[in-house]
Amino acid sequence: MDLQGKSIVLMGRFHKLPHATAKAGLEALGARVSSSVSDRTDLVFAAHDVAGRKIGAATTRGIPVYDAKALRAVLKGAAKPSAGGESATGEAGTFADHTSLTSAADPAALLGLLEEADWSAFAAERDLPPLRARLLELERTDGVTEAHRFATERIRALDDTRLQHPYGHITEIESSAVSPCGRYLATGSWVGDDYHRGGALQIWEVASGRCVNTLSRIDGGVGWPDYDDVIQWSDDSTRVGLAYNTNQVGVFDPFGTATYNTCPLASASVTDGASRPPTWALAPDGRRAYVSTGSPCAVKGCVVPLEAGHLYWLPAYAPPSHPYLLTETLPEEFENEDAELWLDDGVGWSRDGTRLYAYHARHKRDLVIDLATKQVGWATEEKEPEAVTGKGGSGGVRVSVDSTRVTFRRPDTGGALGDFTFLREPPGPRLLEDGSVFERHNVNFALDDHTWCAAFEEGVVIAPPDRREDLEAVLTWSVDRRFAWPVRWGGLDVVPDVRTAADRLGEDGLGYYVREYVEELEAAEAARTTEAAQGNAAAQGIGAWPPPNTATMDDLFSAVKESVSGLGSNWDFAVNEYLSDAARLRARRGEPEGAAELLEAIPGADERVVASAQVAMILARAGRTEQARAVFAFAEPRAEAALGKRNVANVASSVAGAYHALGDTAAADAWFARAREAIEPEINPWENRLAVIWALTECGRVNEARSIWTSSEDRPNSFSSEPWLLCLLSTDRLDIAEEFLEACVPPRDRPSSMIKALVELGRPDLLRSWLSDSWYIPDEAYERAQAIADGAPRPSLPPTPTEEDIAALAEAHAELLKTPRAKRERPTEKLIEQAADCGHLGAVLDLLGDLPAHDFNDRPKAAFSALWRAATGHYQARW
Repeated sequence: MDLQGKSIVLMGRFHKLPHATAKAGLEALGARVSSSVSDRTDLVFAAHDVAGRKIGAATTRGIPVYDAKALRAVLKGAAKPSAGGESATGEAGTFADHTSLTSAADPAALLGLLEEADWSAFAAERDLPPLRARLLELERTDGVTEAHRFATERIRALDDTRLQHPYGHITEIESSAVSPCGRYLATGSWVGDDYHRGGALQIWEVASGRCVNTLSRIDGGVGWPDYDDVIQWSDDSTRVGLAYNTNQVGVFDPFGTATYNTCPLASASVTDGASRPPTWALAPDGRRAYVSTGSPCAVKGCVVPLEAGHLYWLPAYAPPSHPYLLTETLPEEFENEDAELWLDDGVGWSRDGTRLYAYHARHKRDLVIDLATKQVGWATEEKEPEAVTGKGGSGGVRVSVDSTRVTFRRPDTGGALGDFTFLREPPGPRLLEDGSVFERHNVNFALDDHTWCAAFEEGVVIAPPDRREDLEAVLTWSVDRRFAWPVRWGGLDVVPDVRTAADRLGEDGLGYYVREYVEELEAAEAARTTEAAQGNAAAQGIGAWPPPNTATMDDLFSAVKESVSGLGSNWDFAVNEYLSDAARLRARRGEPEGAAELLEAIPGADERVVASAQVAMILARAGRTEQARAVFAFAEPRAEAALGKRNVANVASSVAGAYHALGDTAAADAWFARAREAIEPEINPWENRLAVIWALTECGRVNEARSIWTSSEDRPNSFSSEPWLLCLLSTDRLDIAEEFLEACVPPRDRPSSMIKALVELGRPDLLRSWLSDSWYIPDEAYERAQAIADGAPRPSLPPTPTEEDIAALAEAHAELLKTPRAKRERPTEKLIEQAADCGHLGAVLDLLGDLPAHDFNDRPKAAFSALWRAATGHYQARW
């Protein structure tokens, strides 16, 4: 990064890097360090905890903002000694004479050479390929010999040799690219249900047809479905560029050791929050990239450095003269047709990195941009210099990649050198099913559609003993995360179970966690043995699905409450709303104690006041005056303090309704007056209007509610009116529902959920008069409604699952188990809904534990959805 003459601002405190040291280092590079951002600032280095508003002051001026990692890299580069001052290190020692190894007459001669070799001088880049080639040749004539086993023992003793399995992709492969040297293939996968878990990049050695490295947990996944050029290598095959995390570009070390939560060497976020990957192109040196993005220049896009650290920048705010931007104006031959030029039809670099080439679709010609002069012109027919080809190519191996399979075929026979199928889900649990540490290290893998295995870097593999040959076809010893060494030559320790693996692994590394896992297994087995002795195993239905349907609505309410107990305060807005809905539901069910428990769990003080008043109103109207007063005792003294700028109508109407239901008409009148006054000033008055209408109707003042909805000139939207209409239908207040529909809800806005409600009420007449002009209603719905009108029983809530329901649940669950784990979340939610709809609460509770709990939209929302379906028959809460 050239800082000569640049004006730089340092923001925040950098860990173990004093401000004075950083300033002195930057000034030594020719930069000027100032204290605050101005229009003259060229770039900013910001610590990780700098407030967003401060960074925003720079980005909205079009000033690039780099992180602490970039600052350290710049200062480290400045501190390196010059070439003239470096001491000569000399060449590495000689491991063995390659010619002698190649010409060894027999296995014994080769073994002798290997025993005499200086293994301390072994350099994998130089020595492994010829040694491996000689041993492969020897294997074809003599099988696996003592020379193979001896070499393998020494290879395994190297610092960075570890067992590698190839199944790092947990979702479909979206992109792939072969390195310019031809030695490596990179495959990338996007995210699954858990976006924050990220995606994976796998590096394969083409010549051996084996995976040698997996970079997992790449933020936001690699690329995007159906997007090309997501993976791009540097010309020397030492860096791999990715479009990742939706709209960012970055370069990664394909042979890096950080295989968990992989971070880029350098990255750039310059698209101002685009929803898809940009068009981009990595420079030949892997240290710059062209990125298509908005800018004030005629040619849209920028060329950003990718040396180290993260760059965050809004190019559209930068002055046209910014060095990262492209041509400010177009030549006359372009201006007549293009006021601006987006290079989205494919961009490439010249071999020397001085020019950009792009295809102009209208002219069907290539144009060229000289990055030194920023001039745009038509590309000539001159041939570009040939790319430099690295040493040790693929040897003609044919590679095939699709979404779930990678294959390598031999150049001589066409037979499979390596064949790997991803996303298999054998039946039954994985060998190490629980524990985040095993997820992080990706020890479990599917050998085929029926067999789970687990592999550890030390060389221990849990697998059926008779599957060694199949294991040898997929596993490898990875050396320096660059080279594959065959496991069939020795060292692979196949054990039959987790207990044996714990003994072999010992206490170090993952061995500690495996031993801990074994102890948990033994404790669980002991508990099951005790249950079996007591005759409880059969009653529990161990191993069968769905489980026995012994759960109750109380259990489901408890699960709902538990599902939100661990959420952070950032989810309070949702927790407040959904717990309030659940508390009102319990009150309508005549369960005051349960409603009180839910009210106590509401985190927002003001929201708890509102919900407590509403629950008190419902209980009082149902004749439970004593319990209503106990609940209202929380809301009454806090009502005044709960009033805010935007919640007056909701708070005041709820408190007023409670007062009226409890017999204090004067207090109710005063609070209802305040509620009416607060309706209109709000941005969306119908939200407040419906709150007041509901409270007036709930406490028995229907005429006043009617005057509010008939006096309004505008109409509510269907989303806001749906809970209110469902409330009226579920409480058999059809006359009020009909008045409200006629006055406020035209046919096109009437919610479809009313169809099911009217069917359950046995009202085919209202289906026709209210909804037939709005929705297609199948004949079965009319027939069911008529049957109920003629005396057929209404469905109970929750319903009782039939044998057909249970069979359908079992079938759907079997399909779920075949789904890749990273993509099971939505199918699990659908199965929970299916179970709730038929009333199988045991299945609901069993499945909820399979959903993540840290996000409201995962387990909590599924739990509430199941509650509404089981208790009301509808997919959302009614008022």
